[in-house]
This record gives sequence, C-alpha cells and structure tokens, in this order.
Amino acid sequence: MPKQTLFGALLVSSLCGGTALAQTTVIDVISPARCTPTAGRLTRCSIPTQTLTGTDFMTAVPMRTVVQRALSGNCSTQYPLEVMLTPAGGSATRYSFLSTPSIVLRGLDRQLLTSIELKDSSTWTSIASFADTCRVSLNIDWNQVDVDSSSQAQTLIQDLQADLAAKTLQRNNLEALLDFSTAYNFMGELSNRFYAELTTETMMDLRAKSMDSSNVLLKVAITCEQPAGTPPELLLTDADRELLNQLFFNLGTLGGPGDYTHPDGSLKTVRDFLGDEAKVVIDKLAGRSTPAARAQYQAQYQAAALAVVAAQQKLDLARLQLAPWLTP
Repeated sequence: MPKQTLFGALLVSSLCGGTALAQTTVIDVISPARCTPTAGRLTRCSIPTQTLTGTDFMTAVPMRTVVQRALSGNCSTQYPLEVMLTPAGGSATRYSFLSTPSIVLRGLDRQLLTSIELKDSSTWTSIASFADTCRVSLNIDWNQVDVDSSSQAQTLIQDLQADLAAKTLQRNNLEALLDFSTAYNFMGELSNRFYAELTTETMMDLRAKSMDSSNVLLKVAITCEQPAGTPPELLLTDADRELLNQLFFNLGTLGGPGDYTHPDGSLKTVRDFLGDEAKVVIDKLAGRSTPAARAQYQAQYQAAALAVVAAQQKLDLARLQLAPWLTP
C-alpha cells in the first residue's frame, strides 16, 4: 500500500473510532471449503451470493474501495471465472479475478460504501477444475481516500473553501435581511408614534392659531417702528426681530390643519401624508417586515448558519484526511 494511502487510512481510522478505514474483508472463492477435493483436484466450486458490509463513518473527501485478488498455489485453468460486485445504490462491476489483480469500486458521487453484494456471475465455476494447491481469496479494502496526487487534494480543498464562502455569503445576506426587517419594523413603529403626536388635538389647534397669527407676527418682525410709550426694556432690538423672522418662517413647517386631514375631516395616515410615490416604497418595505416574513427570515438564517458550521467542519476534516498529500 502506498505511503499516502496507508497514512490516510490510519488517519481517518483514528478520527472515526479506530476501525473506520483500516477495515478489510476477506472472501474465500477457490479452496477446499468452496470446492470438492477429488483425486488431487478441486472441482465443482461454488461461490455463494452474499452481502458484505463496511463500517460507516464521517468523511469529507471522496472514497474508493479496492478489491484485490490473493492467489497461491497452481490455479491454472482455461475458464474465465468472475464475480459481480454491486455497491448499495450503485452499478454492478464484473471482476475476472483470475486474470485481473485488482479493481476499484466507487459509490454514487464517490461517496462512502458500506454495503456490497458479491455474486458469482460465471457459468464456468462449477465446471472449472484446479490443482488442490490452488487458493484464491478476495481482499476488500473498504473506503480509502480517493486521491492520487497533491493537485487532486488541493482541488478538493479549493472546492470546499468555495462552498464555505458561498454558504457564508448566503448566511450574511439572510442576517442583513433579518436585521433590515427588524429595523424597519422599529422605524415604522417609531414614525407612526411620532406622526400620532403631530396630529393630536393640541397640535392641530396650534396649527390653526399659527396661521391666524402669522401675518401679525410678520408685521412685528419686519416693522422698525414700535408703539409709543413702550418701556425701554420691552423695545425690540434688531436681534429680537431676527429671531421673530426665524420663528415666523419655522411656523410654516407646522403646516395647516388641512395638511393632515382628508376633505371629510378624517386624519391622514403616514402613507397618506407622504404621498403616492412614497406609499409604493413604504408598502414594499413593509411587506418585508411582516411577522410572517420575519419568522421566515429567522428560520432561513438559522438554517444557513448551521450550513456554514457544517461546511467549516467538513473543510477541517478534509484538511486532516488529505494531510499526506497537502504536506510537502
């Protein structure tokens, strides 16, 4: 076994409980136990159909299972014996074990294999004859790291890093959306309360009075002459008139009672007050901050946050599993 394969096997084995990747299953196919010894020959051999199981464990990188033939003695024969190997959920592979030293089995998407069906797929097994010294077995080395070079290992790491970055971006976007929804909900509540204060009976009365007195206030502010007999301490200075001018123009920001009411006298809402163009934008934003929408954002964010944690753990495990190929 190459150094990287052995190291990877021992490493993943230690990570996953001691027997994870070092597992080997030995299947006897040609021997006195599988054949009938007759006059120094082995005849009428039989290979029973059986399901082989491997240990399940966590892996962050692709896996391959290697089936190797172990042969001893004189196994010369004219018959091409073979078995069919079918991983759970995968495609069957024919293995002519007398002529082929080994084959590689891979699960769907190179995932971990935990089950393989072995079945005799040759019509010659019961007819073939071997010298009684012949012994053939199949050694199934389960779930080795499916990497042969540093460049392959680095590509796997880069793919996992890209996956982590994509999941992190998705989580951050959902977090921002959740924050936005919460902030808009707060600002909407704040603006509604503020608007309510602007439309109290007192404020509406103040607006009416400001309109009634605005002309008088303007006349006082801009008139230089002052009533005769005014005590000196009550005379308006230029600075006083400047302040009155500012007060006059600021009163305009209060508007009139009609600015806050409909023609029928009912109060306008914040949307009504801001106008039709603003209402479209407000309605879009408000649609993002409903309780149902916030609950959905929260659930999506929590799922995305867990996905980031899982992606980081997978990357960390991959770095450990691929250490022999990543370390110079």
